[in-house]
Amino acid sequence: MVKQWWVILCLVYQTKGIDLIIEQHEASYTEVASYEINATYHVVLRYPNIETANPFRVKAWSPNAKARQPALIVVQQESRVTSWQVPLLVETSRQETVLRFYNTSKTMCHDQMDSIVNPDFSTGVLTVAQSFIVALSTSSPKNTIINVAMEEEKDFYVELDRTYQISVSPSEPRYVFFKFNDAVSDTVIIDVDSEDDICLIVSVQDSKCPVFDTNKDIKYEGFYQTINLKGALTIRKKDFQLGFFLIFVAKPDSFDCSQENSFLPRTLRHTRIAPMNITTTLSFKIRPSISKKEYLVAVLGTLGVLGTAGVVLVVLALVLNRFGTIANRVQDDPQTFDRLEPRSEVEIKELLRNEDPTVSYFARTPKMIKRRSYNYLCHTFSVALFYSIPVIQLGFIYQRIVNQTGNQDMCYFNFLCAHPALGFSDFNHIFSNVGYVIFGIIFNFVIIDRHTIIKIRSSKGIPVHYGLYHAMGVALIVEGVLSACYHICPSQSNYQFDTSFMYIMAVLCMVKLYQNRHPDINATAYTTFTVVGIAIFLAMVGILNGSLVVWVVFAFCYTVLCVVVSLKIYFFNYAVDGVKQLWKDLQGGVQRRVCITFVPIRRGRFILVLLTNIVNYSILITGLCLYSKEFTDFGTFLLGLLMANAVLHCTFYTAMKLYHRERICYEAICYGLLAIASWAASTFFFVDAATLWTVTPAESRQWNQGCVVVDFYDKHDVWHLLSSLALYLTFMFLMCLDDDIVDKNQTEIPVF
Repeated sequence: MVKQWWVILCLVYQTKGIDLIIEQHEASYTEVASYEINATYHVVLRYPNIETANPFRVKAWSPNAKARQPALIVVQQESRVTSWQVPLLVETSRQETVLRFYNTSKTMCHDQMDSIVNPDFSTGVLTVAQSFIVALSTSSPKNTIINVAMEEEKDFYVELDRTYQISVSPSEPRYVFFKFNDAVSDTVIIDVDSEDDICLIVSVQDSKCPVFDTNKDIKYEGFYQTINLKGALTIRKKDFQLGFFLIFVAKPDSFDCSQENSFLPRTLRHTRIAPMNITTTLSFKIRPSISKKEYLVAVLGTLGVLGTAGVVLVVLALVLNRFGTIANRVQDDPQTFDRLEPRSEVEIKELLRNEDPTVSYFARTPKMIKRRSYNYLCHTFSVALFYSIPVIQLGFIYQRIVNQTGNQDMCYFNFLCAHPALGFSDFNHIFSNVGYVIFGIIFNFVIIDRHTIIKIRSSKGIPVHYGLYHAMGVALIVEGVLSACYHICPSQSNYQFDTSFMYIMAVLCMVKLYQNRHPDINATAYTTFTVVGIAIFLAMVGILNGSLVVWVVFAFCYTVLCVVVSLKIYFFNYAVDGVKQLWKDLQGGVQRRVCITFVPIRRGRFILVLLTNIVNYSILITGLCLYSKEFTDFGTFLLGLLMANAVLHCTFYTAMKLYHRERICYEAICYGLLAIASWAASTFFFVDAATLWTVTPAESRQWNQGCVVVDFYDKHDVWHLLSSLALYLTFMFLMCLDDDIVDKNQTEIPVF
């Protein structure tokens, strides 16, 4: 084969009228071969047969080779030919910039790799022969010095639980081989740590030659990911039955690890070009993951714990419903009816002048309130159905793309604790959302039981809104489904999948609290879900283009919304009439030539609205400052804004109950304290994030952490499990909060 190749080369040169001299030399594996070659003088090095299972690494370098007329290195093995040039030209992300590397090396894939990866092979017994022919040539008329050295890769076959160190550069990629055997678990995890922030690509490819180990072709085969300082890959035995090559390639610039290569760039950072001939040292370790038995223990153990907790919570709710505060209610079943006559202008003026209105003013239509409350449930079902279908579809498509392309930069997994199962790359983060589903079902069951205890009444207690409670329970279930779909492939482009029903739950909690004392004038389901839809739309726009313009537009719209809602709250939904009346009072003061001062009729209500606005504007300003310093993103900020308002509303409502000397029943105290404890514990695990989708995939991996519970769940999984319990306890707290006034006449229940 090599003779035929050189004969053709000689004919070409003779055709051009050039006398070509080709010298053959016997080379040694232990010595450096150094020659001066030119356009008329080429060298062929013959390396003798050597019996070893280790492959060889061919190093070639030159102090004076030119890019236009480089030195060409052609290495022939028994069944393949590999070639490259010195200096090696490596293209960067900038078209006008090409780097020249004068030190190069390549690992030659073993000719007998098929025999080596045979299941009966043991690296300590089998040895196979291999030989090399290295041809050195150039088209330069001037003498070009070229040096060649052979180096045996003695640590080529790596073992479990052993740390290895290697050096790589853009012109000197490296790869090693790992062989699965019966002692190895079904899944292994590859931990990679680098000493500096040079952008690297780590690839896992099947145990067949050739190996794709250049900047241009490394993404053509197997699984790959970019890393800066830290990375991890989870590899299943069924994907690489006989073993795999682990390849490391250094990139010539930081483009693949920067925001410029992102689908949704948040900030365009200047791509940094790597210095010439830079070499980075990295360490890696292949360790076993958990076994099938440990998978089952984690999954069944979780279901057992959640199931036990569910049974305890259901029994507790049933007992409290029958022997708790509401068990002492007056057993009556009065006839309910709606007063559908609209308020006259005189009644509206009297209401606006009333300093201490009661619930009876706003509970004139108990049957209509019941129907309106079930509108929330219908809307929640509709939104969940039509929103979930494309989310589930996209989640599965993302997973298929990852499996087919091997691009592990698509998804922001915590690769140090990502356990594949059932075709999913990160099964534990999907399964940990089961708590939302379980506690959502339990909450709906508790509501159904409560139906039989407290029925709709027209004159006593807070009007029941079971439809709204059911909507909250369904939203909790759907949040678990959508969060699981998001965690199939978490990324910048589908973050809103995980947060949309969090928005809905936060808004439903606020609506529920306001509806307690203002049932007739509360926002309808149509208005509520329209506002939520706008919020989700704004979150999408903020994620796609979180520029300062989006923040300014949102700040303006949110300010207008706060003013309108504040007027509606203070004037009992009669904002226009209230503003007109205030304007007349001010005009009357001007005509009487008296000092004009605004003295609110309902001071407590005014202070409450004022404090709420101050807190909201403070959050808005804080969010803008954090965004300008790249500490947050628009979607997370909007979620925090809604959650903060829900907590604020709940706190104010509880404080106002105490201010009006209403008793907090022991059920509410119990659920409230448990909810606070659960939120505190879950927040602790949530804050210590293991991924961060607002940065690049390579930068996100620097946040990756190991598992913390049964070697299966990480901190975010614990957040899922604890926050699902916290949401259930919060919903139960809201449902029991007014049980102390279940028999109190509505004419005696204050509005706040």
